[in-house]
Amino acid sequence: MSLTLYLNRRDWFRHMEEMEELYPGCVPVIKGNGYGFGNEVLADAAQKSGKREIAVGTVEEARQLEVSHRFDQMIVLTPVMSELMEVDLVSGRVYTVGSRDQLQFLVTAIDGLLPSGGRGAEEPFRLNLLIKCQSPMKRYGFSLEDAGLLPEWIRTAETDRVKIEIKGLSIHFPKERMTFQEKEKCIGDWLETMKQVGLPLERIYVSHLSSEQYRRLVEQWPEVGFAMRLGTDLWLADKSFITTKSTVLDVQSIRRGERFGYKQQRARRNGHLVYLAGGTANGVGLEAPVTSRGWKDRLKLTAFWLMGLFNFHLSPFTYRGKRLWFAEPPHMQTSVLFFPAGSSLPEVGEELPVQLRMTTAYFDRRVDTGEVEERMNAEENEEKGNPVHLAL
Repeated sequence: MSLTLYLNRRDWFRHMEEMEELYPGCVPVIKGNGYGFGNEVLADAAQKSGKREIAVGTVEEARQLEVSHRFDQMIVLTPVMSELMEVDLVSGRVYTVGSRDQLQFLVTAIDGLLPSGGRGAEEPFRLNLLIKCQSPMKRYGFSLEDAGLLPEWIRTAETDRVKIEIKGLSIHFPKERMTFQEKEKCIGDWLETMKQVGLPLERIYVSHLSSEQYRRLVEQWPEVGFAMRLGTDLWLADKSFITTKSTVLDVQSIRRGERFGYKQQRARRNGHLVYLAGGTANGVGLEAPVTSRGWKDRLKLTAFWLMGLFNFHLSPFTYRGKRLWFAEPPHMQTSVLFFPAGSSLPEVGEELPVQLRMTTAYFDRRVDTGEVEERMNAEENEEKGNPVHLAL
């Protein structure tokens, strides 16, 4: 029995088609835990949607996906500052650099992988790069002041065996507190600067723009090929086709004062311990720091902190519409909940809804609800003597 992700694949693909209409030529971002689906599942979806270009988070993720999937271009979003391997000498990969140190490290690492006699008789290795532009995010990225030095830094970094090819610019905007006018100015400043220094401007990768804002950019600079990176908005903006559930593994009665669990703490009341599939290995009980936006948020955070001092921790599981409490911190693959005496109990084998943060969730299995519906409809049609057509 498992922690299960139920996915209506047909609605999922329909959502991707809608996003393509809003952001023509968008680039799917496939990274981390694959937004709860798994990177290979997302790569499959991208291929079936006709995408020939994707972005991944790290060079390690690029290596993994290149074994099972083929794309014309795979962008590595995080600058490389670790050892590379021979498998990294691929032509379709594009690396992101946002500082002179990152640029020099990457060229040196690639050059060190090439045979001493040269990669070929005449042709050097073409290293594809995206220039990361600094934005108010303050994440790695070249500043406008650095831009004038880029041509010289590139010439200095190149070797006889490694030649750099600039594939475009990359600008990562914050989600909030930056107006579209400010984003326009940032893009305009970089475009003007790149023209002055003589670097190519075939493509600019952007993020965190509405479809209307994206359309305005395309209209304002028709000579530039804009590409919208989509991660969360592509995979998780609409969760109507996603359901997550956990299976009840066991139900044990417990008396007030009786000890239980790893820490052998005493039960405060009579009731039942309900054991559910899914624990810390699945992302259950893992939380990211929260930014408070006012007194209401601060009061909520304070209340949860005070309850935590007395070992009261609200779980992500629900039963009959009510949030449930952990009996103790979740185990690696099992969570234990406390049901007070007299309350309704789930049965062993029953599935309870669980609300997880998809970017930290790992599911034991995935079920395509669309396939289940198609199979049921097919069986019904077959019983009625109607022809059966199953979508693949």
